[in-house]
Amino acid sequence: MQTNTPANLRQWERQPATIQISLVLKTEDLKVDNSARIIDFSLRGVGILTTIALVPGERVKILAKGEFRHSIPTRVVWLRQDKSNHLSYAGLEFLLSVEM
Repeated sequence: MQTNTPANLRQWERQPATIQISLVLKTEDLKVDNSARIIDFSLRGVGILTTIALVPGERVKILAKGEFRHSIPTRVVWLRQDKSNHLSYAGLEFLLSVEM
C-alpha cells in the first residue's frame, strides 16, 4: 500500500539545487534565518533547510542573496524537523500566480 508522502503529492517534478537565501517569518518578533538554503525547486515551490521552527500553513518570505532584492511570498505546506542538527526541512508553495 502506497502512503501519501510529500513527494507522492507533488504536481510538479522538483530539481535539486543549493541556493543560499534569507527566510523571513513575521510574528510578534520578526524571525530571520540568513543561513537558510533551497535544496530543490519546481514551478510551484521549493524545498528548504532552515533553523527557524515553522508550522504548516504559515506564510514566510524568501529573499535571494545577491542583486535580486525582491521577496517571494510562500506558504509552508509540509515540515520535517531533524532534532539532531536543529534544522527544519520544509516544503514551501509560492503564493504568486505565474502565467505561461
